[in-house]
Amino acid sequence: MTRNVAFLAAFWSAAPQAAGQTPDTVRMHLLWEVAEGKHQVADSLGELSGIALDSGGNVYVSDFSAMKLWVFDRNGRSLPGIGRKGRGPGEFEAPTGLGIGPDGRLYVRDLARVSRFAPDPATGRLTRYESAFRGPAMADWRSMLATRFDASGRLYYPGFNMVDRSRRTGWYFRYAATGALVDSLEVLAFPNAPSATAHVRLSATGGRMLRGLNHVPFAPLPTWDVTPRGTLITGDGQSYLIRETDRAGREVQRYRREVPPDRIPPRQRQDSVAALRARLDSVPVPLDRVEGMPPEVRSVRLPEMFPAYMAVYAATDGRVWVRRWPTGNSDRTIFDVFEPDGRLRSVVVLPRAIAVSPTPALSLAGVAAVGVDPETGANTVLRFAATPPG
Repeated sequence: MTRNVAFLAAFWSAAPQAAGQTPDTVRMHLLWEVAEGKHQVADSLGELSGIALDSGGNVYVSDFSAMKLWVFDRNGRSLPGIGRKGRGPGEFEAPTGLGIGPDGRLYVRDLARVSRFAPDPATGRLTRYESAFRGPAMADWRSMLATRFDASGRLYYPGFNMVDRSRRTGWYFRYAATGALVDSLEVLAFPNAPSATAHVRLSATGGRMLRGLNHVPFAPLPTWDVTPRGTLITGDGQSYLIRETDRAGREVQRYRREVPPDRIPPRQRQDSVAALRARLDSVPVPLDRVEGMPPEVRSVRLPEMFPAYMAVYAATDGRVWVRRWPTGNSDRTIFDVFEPDGRLRSVVVLPRAIAVSPTPALSLAGVAAVGVDPETGANTVLRFAATPPG
């Protein structure tokens, strides 16, 4: 293992750095969307928590509210869904974090287990319930991070996010392909990691979480993912530097690019200030009783400049996708795509804004993602491709 890590580190450090490169720009096209007024099932979508794209172009979307998986074919047509509310085989209580493993099966995390779905012999779609195994005792059942897999088939399950962030920001439970718990992979602490949520105690036995008050809008935030190599990619959001580390915490690769900082447009910043003040005004107690809320939230002190990037993702082909903050047009999505050796491969531009979470399904051939309707705030499903619809 040590010899392999040393070889990879030597090979990757010899690769040309991304700085100064001129990457190809891939402008993807919107193939279809499930949105109000444009799709017959759009009004039935609830809180979407995961998305996956199979090799046949079918899209699978988990829904916390409907407690099922929506299925759409390559043309966006709605197909019979998967599951319903319940605890029986193929039923769900809180489906999330979809992932397609190296075995070609669809894995779905639930409140206390992971369910596996195999291809249906009649359709080829991943809709046939096959088996399930019990998840961790402290499962982060609200996490919308994708379930990840390494080349050996081990499954990476996000840990509980209400942790002591002075020691670690998060972690993953690792399961063997048989469903046996193997060990865990830690995401170490970031100095700028916010509290998991702001909260206030309302009685001796209970309190209330105050979402959206643990950091200010546009704050640089830590972000991470697991690669098919079984390594972590992490970044603090403060500088354009993504580190890839092995299980022992040793750095094996860096992904970086020289991108000048962009100023947040005044109107966008003003809208965010107004939204934050409205949240603060809704707090039912004096603000000094709120825990997990940093001083800049209380004083409504937002940054003047966009952070270095918004999020990082590890695609199933091993490439690293860095989502940048869009400038000039917020209704689009921009990614820098790196090869595993650290070289900047492409800049991918989507004509629509997608949600940071749940984790999108990413490849240079196409993207499937959850969006948010700017008028209603409802979740939408968006499917993009590198080639225009024919």
